[in-house]
Amino acid sequence: MELEEKRKKMVYSLLFVIIGQVGFITLIVLFALVWGGVWLDNYFGTKPVITFVLSLAGIPLSVFLMFVASRRALARFTEQFEAEKKKISA
Repeated sequence: MELEEKRKKMVYSLLFVIIGQVGFITLIVLFALVWGGVWLDNYFGTKPVITFVLSLAGIPLSVFLMFVASRRALARFTEQFEAEKKKISA
C-alpha cells in the first residue's frame, strides 16, 4: 500500500508541475509574439496585420511546446516511479 500512496503523491505533484509549465509556456509564448507583432507593426506601419498573424501562429506553437513539456514531465515521473518501485522491492 505504501507504493500506491507514493504513486498518488507523485501523480498529484506531476499534475501541478504540468499545469504550472503549461500556463507559464502559454503566457510567455503569446506575450512574446504579441509584443513582437506590435513592434513589427509599428516599424513597418502595418498596424494590426503582423500582430494578428503572430498571435495566430502562437497558438499551435504554444500547443506544441505544452506537448513537449508534458512528455518530459511524464518521463521524469515514470523514471522516479520505477526507481521507487525497485527500491521498495529490493
